[in-house]
Amino acid sequence: MAMNTITIVNGKRNENSPTESSAEIPVLIDGSRHTAQPGERLVDLINRVGLKLSQVCYHHQLGPIQTCDTCLVEIGGQLVRACATTVTSGMSVTTASSKAHAARQEAFDRILVNHMLYCTVCDNNNGNCTVHNTTKLLAIEHQQIPFKKKPYAVDNTNPFYRYDPDQCILCGRCVEACQNLQVNETLSINWEDPHPRVQWDGGSTIGESSCVSCGHCITVCPCNALMEKSMLGKPDSSRASLRNRSTA
Repeated sequence: MAMNTITIVNGKRNENSPTESSAEIPVLIDGSRHTAQPGERLVDLINRVGLKLSQVCYHHQLGPIQTCDTCLVEIGGQLVRACATTVTSGMSVTTASSKAHAARQEAFDRILVNHMLYCTVCDNNNGNCTVHNTTKLLAIEHQQIPFKKKPYAVDNTNPFYRYDPDQCILCGRCVEACQNLQVNETLSINWEDPHPRVQWDGGSTIGESSCVSCGHCITVCPCNALMEKSMLGKPDSSRASLRNRSTA
């Protein structure tokens, strides 16, 4: 609830009425009323109130990347990305419509072109894999669009982690973390390449690149494309050592 603010000016008590910026915003999501904070992203509100919505490329530390379309919802009959939508007063959102659900499934099918689903034997089958969890959430039983192998080898040249281009869904999370959070500016994706992949210094191996092994790219990777080497063959519920290194 918004409250009056009190200040002392020249020894006199001064009461200010609630400002617009402190007011809660009423929102309707799937028929239920919720309150948002000014400037709050719709996807953050949905997560905060405990609703289930797929969101492969979105990460709360990184903000909207808008490469996956798996967070599509319906507002006023139009499909919009929840990650890129700021809540407004009186907004009515539908996440459970057949139109929105079908759009999210189609978007995820496009993502899986770049990823082979072998979850039962995957080293990252630990409960934290966004791709695996999204597969279950969207009830994906098999890949509608055949997986396309990329013409690149696994890069094992860093002592701490490895990159598997064939499992990379090209969401851009790792690039965003490297470029704008760590500000190392090592990672990029060349979208003009006929077979895009994450690149270190424009095409160097990881071991020869300017990578400082901070580990942030691994902690935000939504699948098994980037994995700490100590985790390979040892599925676990955390990526402890590199996570600690990236948040220290």
